[in-house]
Amino acid sequence: MHRRFLFIDIIAALVVLGGIAAVGVVVVHHGGAPAATPFPTQQLTQTAAPSPLPSSAAALLALGDWPTYGYNAARTRFNPLIGLRPPYHVKWRFKAAALLEFPPSIFAGSLYFCTQHGHVYCLDAATGRIRWRFRLGAKSASTPAVAGQVVYATSIGGRLVALDRLTGRLRWQIAGLGAIESSPLVWQGRVFFGSLDDHVYAVNVKTHRIVWRFATGGPVKGSVSELNGRLVVGSYDGALYCLGFDGSLLWRRSTGGVLSSNQFYATPALAYDTAFIGGTGDRVYAFDLGNGGLRWSFSTGGWVYSSPAVWRDLVFEGSYDGYFYALNAASGTLVWRFYAGAPVSGAPTVLDGIVYVSSFAGRTWGLNTRTGRVVWSFPDGRYTPVTADRQTLYLSGNTTLYALVPKR
Repeated sequence: MHRRFLFIDIIAALVVLGGIAAVGVVVVHHGGAPAATPFPTQQLTQTAAPSPLPSSAAALLALGDWPTYGYNAARTRFNPLIGLRPPYHVKWRFKAAALLEFPPSIFAGSLYFCTQHGHVYCLDAATGRIRWRFRLGAKSASTPAVAGQVVYATSIGGRLVALDRLTGRLRWQIAGLGAIESSPLVWQGRVFFGSLDDHVYAVNVKTHRIVWRFATGGPVKGSVSELNGRLVVGSYDGALYCLGFDGSLLWRRSTGGVLSSNQFYATPALAYDTAFIGGTGDRVYAFDLGNGGLRWSFSTGGWVYSSPAVWRDLVFEGSYDGYFYALNAASGTLVWRFYAGAPVSGAPTVLDGIVYVSSFAGRTWGLNTRTGRVVWSFPDGRYTPVTADRQTLYLSGNTTLYALVPKR
C-alpha cells in the first residue's frame, strides 16, 4: 500500500547539500555488533518446515488453517501440509470492487480479508458467499489475524479492531493511532503491529490496553514477525529491530536510513536462526536472529518491497527490476531468477514444491521451486497472490478473489 509515496521515499534518499546532490549508498552499520554466528546448515535437512512451531500453533495449522499473514508467526509463507498442485479450475469468484493488495486469512471454513476501500469481509470458503462485512471507516492495507473467536484487523485510519469471528460484531477497538499498514501478529495473549507514527505496539487481548510502545526512527509499514521469543520488524529509518516480549530492545541493525536509498517496507521471514528481509535500496538481507550480525546481502536491480518466502534451503524474493529471485538461504548466492514482465511488489507463497508469485503485469505464475520453470499461470494477480487450505487455493487478483481447485 502507499506505493504513491514511493517518489517521496526516493527524494528522501537524495539530499542536496550546497547545491550538490548526494545519493546515499546502502551500508550496514555494525557499530561494534558481533559477527554473525555460523549458519545452521544442519537445519536445512532436518525439517521440511524452516521455522519450528510451538505445539499449540502446530495443532491449529495442522487443521489446514492459514490464520495470519505469511501463514505463521515467523511469516515464512510456506505450508508444508498442503498438497495442492496445478492445473486448477475456478470453483467460485468474488468481485470485491476494490483493490486486494493482501491475501485472506483462513480459519475454520471461512476467509477473512480487507479491501483497500476499508471493508473487512468474511466469506464462506466453500461457496464464496458473504457471511458478514465490517466497515473500518478508512482504507486498509493488511491481512487480518484470527485467534480463537476473534478477528483482528487494522486500518490506515489508525484503528485496531477486534471483531467476533462468527458475526463480525465489534468487540473492542483501539483508535487514534497513526496510520497502520501492518498486519497484526497475535502471540502470547498480545497483538503486535507497527504504525506510521514511528512506533511498534503491543496490546493485551484481555484488557484491551496498550502494554507498551517502542519508538523506532521512522514509519513502520511492515508487519512484526516472531520466532523463538524474538519479535523482528523493519522501519523506514533503514533499521531492523529485534525486540523481546516486554518491548525491550535486543538488537538494532542499520542499513543506512534517511540519508541512503534503503528503508524497510517488507515484513521479515524468520527461519534457520536468521531474519530475511528486502529493502528499498535494492538488497535482500540475512541477519543473525540471535545477535543481528549480517550473514549476507544480495543486490537486485530495483527496490525490494516484496516480503520473502523461505522453503527448505531457498529464499524467494521479488524486485521492482521485474525479476523474481531464488537465493541460497545459507550463502545468499543466486540459484535462479524469473522475469515477471513488470515489478514484483507482493510476497510469494510456496505450496508442494511450487512457488506462486504475481507482478504488476497482472498475471500470477506457479514456478518449480528448484528450477524456476513455469508450471502454471493465471491471467490475474498483482500483489501477494496465494493462500490455501487443504482443498482449495485462494488467489487474490487485482479486485477479484478466486477459489481454485485441482482439475480431476
